[in-house]
Amino acid sequence: MIGQSNRLQKVALAVAGAILLLAVVECSIRLAYWARNLGVTRVPLPYVIGQDYGPVPPWLESLLILAPDKNLIWRNRPSLRREYVDIFRPARTERERLSLFRRFSPRLPRELETNPGWSIELNSEGYRDSEPSVQKDPSSFRIVCLGDSWTFGMNVNQDRTYPRRLAALLTSRHPTAHFEVWNRGVLGYSSYQGLQLLRSNIQRWKPDAVVIAFAMNDAKIVGYRDKDAAAYQQNPTLSAQVSRIMEWSATFKLLRYLALNLRYQPKPIGDYLKVEADASNDVAGFEKLEPWTRVSLKDYQDNITQMVALTRASGAQPILLYNELWENGFYLRILQKVAEQEQIPLVDGNALILREKKRIEDDLEASLHLRRQNHSAPAGTAEVVFRLLAPHASVDRTMYIAGPDPQLGAGVPNKTALYDDGTHGDQQAGDGVWSYSAVLPVNTTLSYVYTAGGLAGVWEGLDVPHVREYTIPSSASGKLLYKPIEVFGQLEMQADSWHTNASGYGLIANALFEALSGTEKMQAYLSSTAHLKTMLWVE
Repeated sequence: MIGQSNRLQKVALAVAGAILLLAVVECSIRLAYWARNLGVTRVPLPYVIGQDYGPVPPWLESLLILAPDKNLIWRNRPSLRREYVDIFRPARTERERLSLFRRFSPRLPRELETNPGWSIELNSEGYRDSEPSVQKDPSSFRIVCLGDSWTFGMNVNQDRTYPRRLAALLTSRHPTAHFEVWNRGVLGYSSYQGLQLLRSNIQRWKPDAVVIAFAMNDAKIVGYRDKDAAAYQQNPTLSAQVSRIMEWSATFKLLRYLALNLRYQPKPIGDYLKVEADASNDVAGFEKLEPWTRVSLKDYQDNITQMVALTRASGAQPILLYNELWENGFYLRILQKVAEQEQIPLVDGNALILREKKRIEDDLEASLHLRRQNHSAPAGTAEVVFRLLAPHASVDRTMYIAGPDPQLGAGVPNKTALYDDGTHGDQQAGDGVWSYSAVLPVNTTLSYVYTAGGLAGVWEGLDVPHVREYTIPSSASGKLLYKPIEVFGQLEMQADSWHTNASGYGLIANALFEALSGTEKMQAYLSSTAHLKTMLWVE
């Protein structure tokens, strides 16, 4: 009996020791993460072509903007203050970009210290806004901007978001009126979350107008529907509940990350170029992928229609806004249909950006005084001249183009050179505009990237982490076609692959101002404000 008691004591001591050791390891990991993140002053948002980041380092979790939410899948973290650094820039290699994502050191690499940045300040409800008023001023006109990362204002400071700029416009044009413009944008939200958010809050918000801006995330192909993900979140399986308990442990998450990272092999850029080249933009192609989108086309129409009905039932004016960089969006067509049926304004943000982009491209070409040649190509083809402005590249540092098409090097990097010597379609030698001429069939959609020198066959000297695309129009058949001049290291009117820049947000604010000004609701409010001002002046 005594021997058995001693054995039990030893087992108990061993278990207690193991638990104590695990507790020490757990606390040490958490302390290391805390100390690391305490030293972070500016957060780099990683950008990798294809967005194939692999496993996410667990020490970054406390720096994330989003937190889980039972009903909405996720939400913005409340009372968050954060500054980000812009790294949507050229890099030597794609692995170099990825290593920035894996970096444990809290300090930015020296070469990024001078990069511009942007900051966010979220209120106690998690919105990029000032604290909401408990009671609405009867004399105010309240506009609620409901949307995703475009509404949130990705890549710009608080005062450069379109809700803030709309508020500034309204105040400057109508100084005697009292306008409130609320930013209720949440990163990654679709119309599913937008509807739930509006349904839960519209009585509390008491808006006079609601800007409804969803589409980009609805169309994302992720392999599940948002409504199914929300149902799963609310009623998790036993294995999911066990997994959530495991997720509490920093030790478990670190071991899992290390194991996944050992197996992770990023795909070469050429693979993503081929996927983009093979992707179909026609209706039949989209219909095959549509079952895997976050929100189906039918559900999207239902969600938008319900948001419009909720807005009207509250006595407010609905306005639709298309925020997306896809010109032929199927979701845009639904917005156009709903706007026509409901007789409400629709602002097409993408059309605004495309027009401004065309103006910038035309101005750039005019400023360079480039002369165009005029000769023919075989019928059914066009001689396409790619043009790349690289003002900081010396003549002895060759620029390259790479794409899956054989004329673009069949996906081999640093093989197909551009020229700044007056040959191969180049219009003026030594002007910093590098050119390459290729005869290609019309109606062909080309996917390609640029590099600024490197070893042949090696992805070095990379441009921005984005696959560029161009479709040769049928109208170019038999002609010499000069592509709009592109700029190495930037996308015109874009801050990254998915979002416009500050200029684009300004265009959206202006268009929303015009749309609001034309509504009976706004006109009635301004008339009552003017009448009140007259009455006060008389008294």
